[in-house]
Amino acid sequence: MERSLIPTEENPHPLLKLDGVERRNFAIRSLLITTSITLLLYVFPSYYGLEDLTTRTSYFFLDIFGFHPRVFIYEDSLQELTSFDRFLTRLYDPSRATYPAISLDTDAGRSNYLIVRACTGMQAGALLIGLIWSTPASMHDRIRASYVILIALFIGNTLRIAAMIAITTILMNYFGLEYETSWSYAHDWMGRPLGFFGTIIFTILIEVRGVKILDTITVWIDWITKAKPKPIASTK
Repeated sequence: MERSLIPTEENPHPLLKLDGVERRNFAIRSLLITTSITLLLYVFPSYYGLEDLTTRTSYFFLDIFGFHPRVFIYEDSLQELTSFDRFLTRLYDPSRATYPAISLDTDAGRSNYLIVRACTGMQAGALLIGLIWSTPASMHDRIRASYVILIALFIGNTLRIAAMIAITTILMNYFGLEYETSWSYAHDWMGRPLGFFGTIIFTILIEVRGVKILDTITVWIDWITKAKPKPIASTK
């Protein structure tokens, strides 16, 4: 059955033709696979190496544009973390919470930016990888989509971080705004729309490599809302 669900030129959207028990079974199975992979990739591994690489790459972009940042290692006591972060930290280091960080001098003093797990972009990365491997496709297409999306996500995320830090610094130095206000503009007003459009781009990158994750999501929505599949018009 799995092979028959792999898209072909003659049948580009086989998932959308599933009905009844087949649709329900696929929806449940793919949801479980996506959720399991997402949790395994995001919650349990130590992300310090990726945090460090993200920090140094963001530093590289900031340095190119003349912001003269510094990289340092920030250590925080475990007691000051949230309960979830304490749980994650105990998986790797039972006594300290250590993060790579970027420091920039501003007119108001030195500003530090910690790069933690949530800054690596792997919330979206883990979810997209889960979707890729729960969607019927050839092994070649799945592997290709996985490494393409991880590379694109890393580059896009580090550029996003560098841009947010740069905009925060500009707003503080040239417009006299407080750090909290500047960071809110950079992170919320700019960062979130970038993340939204980035997700669209990442989805397109996956789709054009033959992994129809939008079809999988459509099946989930139809199953949850109890909608019935509509006939797909023939292209011939």
